[in-house]
Parts: sequence; C-alpha cells; structure tokens
Amino acid sequence: MEMNPNHPATQAMHDQWHKVCAILMAKLGEDHVVITMDDVRQLDPETSIVFQELGDGIHLRMVGPEEAERLAREHGGLPT
Repeated sequence: MEMNPNHPATQAMHDQWHKVCAILMAKLGEDHVVITMDDVRQLDPETSIVFQELGDGIHLRMVGPEEAERLAREHGGLPT
C-alpha cells in the first residue's frame, strides 16, 4: 500500500521499480538475484520502504509502521 500516492516523488517512482532493482543489483555487484518465499517470509510484514529524494540522491530505508505513518503525514500523504 502506498501511504503517499499523490506525492510527486511517489508518482515519479511508481513505474520505476525495475530501474531501482537494477541499480541496487549493480551496486552490489550482482547480475542475477533469486528471491525465494523464505526471503519474503523473513521480512517483517509491517516493514515499509521509504523513498526520499534528498540533496545527495535517492534514499531508500526500511522502517516500522509508526515511522512510515509519521513520514507520510509529514509529507502530506495521510490525513492529520
């Protein structure tokens, strides 16, 4: 679920997931990655991915639900 779907950064990245994956794989020196169901199960189901465009580039972070909601509210994504 996108907590901030109308934010310009969210809209700009909406269909760019494949580029983000390619960039991460290149940064990690990988040209092939296998994601298994065990990998998916190991993720906390309440983990959110935060995308922020800052002065030095795009920042991706995994955060808990409270931080995700706080950031979405702070940046206009959820009603206050």
